[in-house]
Amino acid sequence: MSKTTTLAKPTLGGKTTSAAALAFAEAGASKSAGSAAAERRTFFAPEGYRRLTVNLREDLHKKLRLAAVEQDCTATEIIERLLIKELTK
Repeated sequence: MSKTTTLAKPTLGGKTTSAAALAFAEAGASKSAGSAAAERRTFFAPEGYRRLTVNLREDLHKKLRLAAVEQDCTATEIIERLLIKELTK
């Protein structure tokens, strides 16, 4: 049986300024392609969940990360709220 990995929400150490949030959002884009290959990890969805992969434009991904930091939540939580809102119309 595979071990489930739990991820923690990103934080800015109590700082929630726009500049700090923007720096955090841009940090994901600064990783080099070589280091990304070396950091490959496999994550498993918790019981009762399914993994989903989507391709987003870079600008939308940056806005999503920024919104998650500003709202002190995860990108997954934002996407889940939007899907629930859209699919329960």
